[in-house]
Amino acid sequence: MRLVMQKPITSIIVLALVVGCSHFGFAQSGEQAPPVKPIVPRAATKPAGSVLTLAEAIRTGLATHPLLERSRYSALIAKALTRQTQGERYPWLEASIAGSSGSLRIITTDGKAIHDRGGHGFDPGGALAKHNQNMVSGGFLLNQLISDFGYTAHRILATEANEAASEKEILTNKAFVILNVQKAYLNSLLQQSLVTIATETVKQRQAVRDQVQALYQHQLKSKVDLDLMLVEVSSAELSLIKAQNDLKQSFAALNNAMGIEGQDRYQLEQIPIQVTPSQAVETLVATGLSDRPELLGNRDRLVASEELLQAVKSLNFGSLSAVGSIGMTQYGEVHDGGIPSDGMAPFWGFGATMKFPLFTGFRIQNQIKEASHRKGETEDELQALANEIVLQIIRAYLTRTTNAEQIALEQERVTFSKEALLLAQARYRLGLSPIVEIVRATAVLFESESRLAEARYIYKTSESVVAYATGQEYKRF
Repeated sequence: MRLVMQKPITSIIVLALVVGCSHFGFAQSGEQAPPVKPIVPRAATKPAGSVLTLAEAIRTGLATHPLLERSRYSALIAKALTRQTQGERYPWLEASIAGSSGSLRIITTDGKAIHDRGGHGFDPGGALAKHNQNMVSGGFLLNQLISDFGYTAHRILATEANEAASEKEILTNKAFVILNVQKAYLNSLLQQSLVTIATETVKQRQAVRDQVQALYQHQLKSKVDLDLMLVEVSSAELSLIKAQNDLKQSFAALNNAMGIEGQDRYQLEQIPIQVTPSQAVETLVATGLSDRPELLGNRDRLVASEELLQAVKSLNFGSLSAVGSIGMTQYGEVHDGGIPSDGMAPFWGFGATMKFPLFTGFRIQNQIKEASHRKGETEDELQALANEIVLQIIRAYLTRTTNAEQIALEQERVTFSKEALLLAQARYRLGLSPIVEIVRATAVLFESESRLAEARYIYKTSESVVAYATGQEYKRF
């Protein structure tokens, strides 16, 4: 008995090429990924010694801060995802070529045929492999979605809503950068004022020290008074050194807020600080709830979650697609004696595919539950953010109101402190009071002037915070 074995297929698909008919482009297999950029801080473009205004500092931050660069890339990613989803509406065109060689199928025969072909024995199955055959086919396959009953349409609306949310994220980070630059700039101005106050305090105490030293040399005052003033001058000089160090740190913080590696000292523009009446807190809250970009972005994300919920519900209705193909097949057979026989034939066809889910292992049902839960999660996040924005506005409003009242009180305190110092100096010269009164008066004056400067710049900062909390400041840039 002899068994007739099939010859193996020596090659199958040679090439498959997918072509998007909306672009008709080909992927380049040799294309390499772009090299990773080294992390190098951006240098300041402002020349040393020139005046840096607040508006220039804000524009620098908006142009160079990495937070904004990252959010812009996120927006581009969201836009690309939208285009990908929209592409599902267009026809999908594939070009392919395939080749094969070997015994392609089994045909029935009888024992006589085996004997005629030189075989020996008997094939009980009455089957024999067909002649060796070579085949090459190439053509195009077109697939067009007719309807998936809203699945693609809702997904497109969801990606468009996410794209809108990513644009709002740019505005959110823009407002955040502006606020940080304003805070850093105003803090630098405050530290400059504190350095000026500390410098004046040193000069005042040095003048008093010189007076006491002259009186001591004429044996009109004791050595204790002179030693006490020397200690106070040293204390004032130490406060000046600390203020100068805080100023350098504030400039470093300003560079960080602008997203650059700049100087350690700037010439800053002085900003007039005037107390102005504020809008009612109810008006500010209403403005913030309608204009804050992160709140608008979360509303877009809520729309996206609603559209995704509708999309997964559409999976219950299946889909309908049309398909068509056209191409050419070239084949060849090798008969007994090695005589080849070649041929070529075209092929074409078209049809439609209807898919309807009968049972998916509860996959669609659980997708609907997931989308519904995500929508609820987004709704709660939106409500929590709205509550946080209201709290931010109320805090900013109260801080601004409190500091406006504090400025008036601190101005009166500075006036009284100056008068008290002049009176103490006069009483000391007349021998009516000890040196301790002058020391106390200079300390009170230094403290009151410092608190007045802080109150003014905290008030100006609170104005920036109110503008940020209500979503208004970023619109100016």
